[in-house]
Amino acid sequence: MIATGIAAVELFILLLIGFVLGAKAFSDKTETATIAAIKREVPQAAQTQTSNEQKPAETSQKKEEPKLLPRGRTSVVILNGNGIPGAAAVNADKAHSLRYIVTATGNAPSTDFARSMVMFRPGFKPAAQRLAEDMGVKAVTPLDGISKGDLQGAQLALIIGG
Repeated sequence: MIATGIAAVELFILLLIGFVLGAKAFSDKTETATIAAIKREVPQAAQTQTSNEQKPAETSQKKEEPKLLPRGRTSVVILNGNGIPGAAAVNADKAHSLRYIVTATGNAPSTDFARSMVMFRPGFKPAAQRLAEDMGVKAVTPLDGISKGDLQGAQLALIIGG
């Protein structure tokens, strides 16, 4: 019985090491493929950001708007709203490669979203608009039908639609 117990522990350790090394190898390949695919889309987002930075100072004289956090400080939860397996994960990889903080992926409250949309917490509309532009999403709206608890601390929610 002791030998069987030791063998079981050794098997568990070997499986754990294999899983960790396999996951690392797989994630590196996925990240490389995702980055290669996204490089075609990133220049457009970078050009738009540059043109936004070159706007005249008159916009700052208007009423004060919320500050736009850098992508590396903008947290997003990505929810699958179309029922296609893996849709949230694919978009999470894309958002991550654009330097967004992806706090979680999962399923939206329903799977009948006709189009993708970005939802935002109060004060994060500029970040939501930038995420929508970066991800090729046209709809940006305040939180509706998703609780702050569903966001798991994120500022934005990207719901992947059909």
